[in-house]
Amino acid sequence: MSALIVSKRLPEPAGASPQGAAWQQLLRWQENGQQLAFVYTRSLGGLIHTGQGKLDQLTLEAATIAAGASKLYIVLAGASYEAGPQLFFTPNLLSRFHVNGVAVRLANHDWLFLSDESLPAIGMESLQRQIE
Repeated sequence: MSALIVSKRLPEPAGASPQGAAWQQLLRWQENGQQLAFVYTRSLGGLIHTGQGKLDQLTLEAATIAAGASKLYIVLAGASYEAGPQLFFTPNLLSRFHVNGVAVRLANHDWLFLSDESLPAIGMESLQRQIE
């Protein structure tokens, strides 16, 4: 007999409408000026951009993330949204952890992830050992 593990916050299915939970979360973050961590990756590799910033502008067509002195402009037309945890790995690939946030699959097959959570303590310990 297998055990069923149920989270208190169930993720919204991939491809959900912009009016769903993921889109509403993005709107709340923008309204509150919430500092967010983000990951932007190209579908064919060659670019992985990470950082922290705020959703400066947000429409169904595009978003702008203000990250320090620069801004990242992202075309959202045709994107699908998913709210819930995403799996990340430590640099040595020996540990993994979930981070809650909003994943955006862009029409050009790029991927954007935004979260108001910070790295879990277990992940941070591993990163500090790697740096030392």
